[in-house]
Amino acid sequence: MTDLDIWLSHPAVQAGVLPFIVALVVALPLARTRWLALAQVAGFAVCVTLVAGWSLESLTSTRKLAIIGVASVALCVLVEMWTANWRAAIAAASLALAIAAIWMTWRVLVQKEPGPAIFAAVLVGGYVAAQCALSLQAGEDPVRCTSAAVVFALASGVVAVLGASAVLGSMAISVGASAMATLAIPFIRNVPPPRGRSVALPATAVAALAGAAAVLVADLSAYCLLPLLLVAPAARLAPALRPMRVRALVAFSFAVVPAACAIALAWFRPA
Repeated sequence: MTDLDIWLSHPAVQAGVLPFIVALVVALPLARTRWLALAQVAGFAVCVTLVAGWSLESLTSTRKLAIIGVASVALCVLVEMWTANWRAAIAAASLALAIAAIWMTWRVLVQKEPGPAIFAAVLVGGYVAAQCALSLQAGEDPVRCTSAAVVFALASGVVAVLGASAVLGSMAISVGASAMATLAIPFIRNVPPPRGRSVALPATAVAALAGAAAVLVADLSAYCLLPLLLVAPAARLAPALRPMRVRALVAFSFAVVPAACAIALAWFRPA
């Protein structure tokens, strides 16, 4: 193996460094638009290429997650174009992701008895839909929303790894790094803060799906995800301070509290 191959095979590079760099490059020309979320999808796609690869021959849960993550661009377009009725847009996007979550975990669900399968499907779909709705509601302030998405995605990645799924963890961490790149643009260039309610939707969707999949296909306990439902609301509680750097850092510090609780639950859960 060459030095480049060794470097590209490092988990930190696959899940963090390269997604951040790619997302940053894509985000630069989109900094003044409502389409910064595309940068998160680009960073995620790089991680999938290196960690799992793209194939439709055997649609495992991780490959379905990759497809849904890229397809979340369509939901971003829906949310940004459906400005006349935000509530309807939030409901439609949340329902779409709930259905996608059930499709992603379908192979596991059909192996259960009807009662437990329906219960698990409701929990998976409800969790993903709730995270989507909370993120879009927080999108009224894209700075705090993106800060929450960074924390949520990184925490979801950590708990997935602790739940014995390195691939799902890498995917979640990659969108966290990509969301961080979109938030870093105003820090690097003299441009306004991020725009659009969907600015954190891809990162939130992938992280929520990764957490749900880690519960059903890996060894993560479902209760470890409960504190993560408070990440976006906690970021919304942060004061809308100026300048943007201060607002982002305060929102980040608020969101870290429930995220740390989720990581602690995953770390100390019974073996």
